[in-house]
Amino acid sequence: MRPFFPGREPGPPVFAAHRGASDRALENSPAAFALAVKGSADMIEFDVRLSSDGVPVVFHDARTGRTAKENLAVARTPAARLRGLRLKNGEKLPFLLDVLEIVGGKVPVNIESKVPGGIAAAAKALSRADYGGELLLSSGVRGECLAARDLLPRIPCGLVTHRPSASDLAFCLRHGLSSIHPYRRLLTVVRLRKVAASEIPLLPHTVDDPAEAFALIAAGAVGIFSNRALALREEWSRR
Repeated sequence: MRPFFPGREPGPPVFAAHRGASDRALENSPAAFALAVKGSADMIEFDVRLSSDGVPVVFHDARTGRTAKENLAVARTPAARLRGLRLKNGEKLPFLLDVLEIVGGKVPVNIESKVPGGIAAAAKALSRADYGGELLLSSGVRGECLAARDLLPRIPCGLVTHRPSASDLAFCLRHGLSSIHPYRRLLTVVRLRKVAASEIPLLPHTVDDPAEAFALIAAGAVGIFSNRALALREEWSRR
């Protein structure tokens, strides 16, 4: 099993800022990432999709309408058109290179590929930026996890899943994945025990309630993804 972060010793739980500091700014926006960096987040998670010409865009949904001022299909829109798109907070839609520049290696980042080819495009962007910060890759597309192992074998990669099935755990173990990131609503006591038995680091998403977050950590999670990551970390430190 690859380490969760290369060279990092076990320590406090990781409160990962889901799509940046998304409780204080629009999700996956430059402002959300800047606030997470300013708050020295344990880790910043964000999503990568591809424009029609293969450029990695930081956006969660397949279409832009929920958080942007226009409703475009990301995969059918060229990068030049997306660069002119404004988010609902008035900022430009960020591309992967933009976010890497904002973070600047100051805190770890989790790049989650939402589509086939996302990891390959991210690898090119990381090389182009000569990015030296701490990284975790992840995807709910198994082929993307395999691409991560082939293209970026030194960078840990986690599997995103709705529920940590026996097949998911076997896939992680077979391919040396670093962690598993299941949907917290589908984490039963039995599933938590099976993950614990596998010794695969567990990071559920997306957990905003302190009691739920701390209960999952007590049950063996090494951390959680949260829209309120900085606030939860502060509350944890006061315990």
